[in-house]
Amino acid sequence: MKAMFEMPETITYALPELIGNTDLFVGRKKEFDYFLGVWYNRLIGNMAQSQAIVARRKKGKTAFLQRLFNILWSCPESKVIPFYYSIKDLNITLAEFAKSFFATFTNHYLSFLERNVEYLQHPYSFELLDTLIEKAPELRRHYESIKKSKAENEWGLMWEAASRAPSEIAVTQKIKIVQIIDEFQNINAYIVNKRENTIDSMSGTYLDLAEKKEAPLIISGSEVHGLINIIQRLTGRFSVYPLGNLPEEEAKEAVRQYAQATDTRIDEHAVEKIWNLTQGDPLYLKALFTTRYNDTKDYTNEDNIVATYTQEITEGEIYGTWAEYITKIFVEVNERNAKRILLYLFQAGEERTRAQIIKDLKLDMTDLELQTKLQKLMKADLISRGVTYFDYKIAKDKTYELVFRHLFQKEIDNCVPDIRKELRQEMGRTNYEKGKFREYLVRERIKKPFNLKDLAENGIDLTIKPKTILERETVKVGLRDREIDLIVKGNVELWIDVKDTKGKYGKREADRWIEIKNVINEKSPKTLFATYSQNGYSSSAKGLLEANGVYVLKGEVGK
Repeated sequence: MKAMFEMPETITYALPELIGNTDLFVGRKKEFDYFLGVWYNRLIGNMAQSQAIVARRKKGKTAFLQRLFNILWSCPESKVIPFYYSIKDLNITLAEFAKSFFATFTNHYLSFLERNVEYLQHPYSFELLDTLIEKAPELRRHYESIKKSKAENEWGLMWEAASRAPSEIAVTQKIKIVQIIDEFQNINAYIVNKRENTIDSMSGTYLDLAEKKEAPLIISGSEVHGLINIIQRLTGRFSVYPLGNLPEEEAKEAVRQYAQATDTRIDEHAVEKIWNLTQGDPLYLKALFTTRYNDTKDYTNEDNIVATYTQEITEGEIYGTWAEYITKIFVEVNERNAKRILLYLFQAGEERTRAQIIKDLKLDMTDLELQTKLQKLMKADLISRGVTYFDYKIAKDKTYELVFRHLFQKEIDNCVPDIRKELRQEMGRTNYEKGKFREYLVRERIKKPFNLKDLAENGIDLTIKPKTILERETVKVGLRDREIDLIVKGNVELWIDVKDTKGKYGKREADRWIEIKNVINEKSPKTLFATYSQNGYSSSAKGLLEANGVYVLKGEVGK
C-alpha cells in the first residue's frame, strides 16, 4: 500500500518565511498536490527524481519552498527531514561555503529531531557547532573531516564532506532528507577558489548526489535559462518543474487576503478587474497592495487601481524588477535592434520565425547573427522559444509589455503609450489586441521621414517628418468620441485608419472614415487622412476613398 502524506492539523512556521504575514500565502494547490502527493510517494518508495523549479524572480518560488519546508517540518512522524539552503548572489570562498552549508544542515537536522525551532531561528555557526554535534554523534565524522581539511587548507575536501553529509546521513539513519536549495544557479557564479576566481563547475558536485534517492534535491532559480543550462549539463539528474502564475480562483483569493491585510477596500468587480490586470502573477498582486502609492486604500474605484498600477509600472517594484532584467542584457546585446525585436514580438502577440523577423523589421543581418542575438535575449529571460528552434515569442504579459514600452517605445518608433488607457482596456478585456500588430508594422514604415508618394497609391510629393505617433487615440469628432488607430504628428498631421480583419475594407468603413475626415477638415483643413487594409479594398470603397482625398497606403506594408 502506498504511503500517503497527511497534512498536519497546524503548521509550525519553524523556518521564518520571507513572505512575512503567513496568511498572505495563498493557493499553489497543484504544486502541493504534486510534491506532497506523487513526488512524496516516490520519495518514500525510494524512486523520487530530483526536481528543478524554474520561474523568473518574484514568481513565488521562495514562498512555496519555505512553506513546503515548514509543512514537512510539522510532520515529525514521517521521518522526512527538510533541509533548506539559499545560495546568495555574493562572492564567498569555497571554504566558507562548505562551512555554511554544513552548519545549516546540522541546525535543520537537529531542529527536526528535537522539535526545536531555535536552531532555525537562531542557528549555530560552524565555529559554534562543537556542543551541537554532541547531540547528533552521527554527524561527528563529517564535522571532524571538515575541520581537519580546513586546518590543512584543503577546501575541495571540505566541500566534499559537507555536500555528501545529507545523503550519507539519510542512508545510515534510514530516513529521508529533502534538500531544498534555493537560487541554485548562483552555485556556479559566486563561489571562488583561493585565487578568488569563480568556480564555474561547482554544480558538477551534484552529478552523483542528485541521484541519491535517500536525499533528493528540490532546487530553484530565478535566472531561468541560467538554471536550465546547469540542469542540461547535469544530464537526466533533474526534472524541470515550471512555476507559473496563480490560477484564477487562487489569484482572486490572494486579492481578498491582500486587501484585508492592507486595509484596502474592494468589491467583486474590483477582484475581477485586478485578476484581468495581473493574471495571477504573484509580484503584480503583491505590488498592487503593498506599494507606497496605494494612498486611497480604495480599489472599488477603478481610477485608483489604474493610478496605483501606473505608478508601479513606471517607478515602483514592478518597474524595478523588469528594468533589472531588461537593462542587464542590453549591455551585451546591440540595444537598438534588440529593443526593436522585443517591441515587434510584443505587438505580434504570437510566435515569429527568424525569417519573418528579418523581413518585417528589414534587419541588415544574417540568420546566424539574428539567432545569436535571440539566444542572448532568451538567456536573459526576456523572450522564449516557440514550438520549434526557428520560432520565438514573448509570453502574453501586459504589465511586462507596458514596462518595456514605457522605457523604450518613444525611442524606437516615436510612439508614446497611454498606459492608463491600456490598463483600463486590459481590465475590461476589450478587443484592444485586434489589429495591434498590423498597426505596429504600419508604424515601422512611418516612424522616420517618408514621402507620401512612396507610401500611398495615390500619394502626393510631400515629405512627412514624424515627431510623435499616437496609437488608439480617442478624439472628439463632432458630438461623438472616436478612436483613431494612428495619428502622426510632425510637420503635418496624418490620421490613419487600419483594418486588420479577414474581410476587405468596404463601403461602410469608407463612409465612416470620410465622415470623420470631413468633420475634422472643417476646423483643420491641413490634417491629412489615410487608410491601410491588410486584405485590400472593395472596388467601390477604394474609389470612394480616393475621390474624397483619402490616401490609400500600399499593400506591401507588413507583408
